[in-house]
Amino acid sequence: MKHSWHCFLVFSLTVISWGLVIALKSTPSALASPNEIVTNDVFRQGVEATQNGKYSDALEAFTQAIEANSNSAAAYANRCLVEIELAIYEAAISDCTQAIQQQPENTEAYLNRGLAYYRLGNYPPAIADNNHLIQRQPHDLRAYFNRGLTQVALGKPEAAIADFNQALAQRSGSDADAATLAEIYIDRGLAYFALTDVRGAIADFNQAIQLDVNNDRAYYNRGCMYGRQEDYIAAIQDFTQALKLKPDSPEAHLDRGVAHYNLGNEQQALKDLQQAAQFFQSQGKTIPYQRTVNLIKQVQQAQEPVVT
Repeated sequence: MKHSWHCFLVFSLTVISWGLVIALKSTPSALASPNEIVTNDVFRQGVEATQNGKYSDALEAFTQAIEANSNSAAAYANRCLVEIELAIYEAAISDCTQAIQQQPENTEAYLNRGLAYYRLGNYPPAIADNNHLIQRQPHDLRAYFNRGLTQVALGKPEAAIADFNQALAQRSGSDADAATLAEIYIDRGLAYFALTDVRGAIADFNQAIQLDVNNDRAYYNRGCMYGRQEDYIAAIQDFTQALKLKPDSPEAHLDRGVAHYNLGNEQQALKDLQQAAQFFQSQGKTIPYQRTVNLIKQVQQAQEPVVT
């Protein structure tokens, strides 16, 4: 008896956008006031820390820059970006708003504030900020991409696909790398899936893999599509590749287990399901952990001999 297919892919949009550290316009030291010298010094420290992924250090540096010069729109904008990385979204919105008030032409602050609103689930202002950015910079693929993700969250896959199409149309004029473009294809593929267009989704996941062969999300999502088509061998191949790239993915273990079960490979299915349960538990994902435990029990019960 086949187990009903259930992947965790539905709008699992893990990569949202990317921010840019605003370049510092240096003030000649011979003409700078003491506060300006301090601001520039700690600002540079903040930029360097951000580029190295040391976000707590960057937060402290930009805070010092703001304390030294409360009129530094760049410091507020960059602290906003760092706060997004640290998932301090309310503070990020406040800082980006401050940057916009001081420097209305600061488009990066609109981009990042829209992202913070999105992460908080406050979608109307997220749409508004991306609309503003598109009006100012109609060829900025980031704004179309972020607005598309927000449209997905609002349950509007057609609008999302239109925005992802616009984002891809701007690729020639952007500095987006192949990995970034792959993410756009993945998210457009998920939007196609929301419209039950499995072929369209697979085509986009194929394109994403061509652009970035190390993207575990592309393999995982394509595996889910193959599973829905009951092509369990292809699904297992994709889940296996996803696990090579991300070995601690409970979702990939779970869905590979389901595919094995539907092919009659019950022992391999149990092995994957048990591994999935361990990862779900260690990652604090209580609900999918319990669902997996229940599934394990169902498989084990199906293996028990019928007593007559």
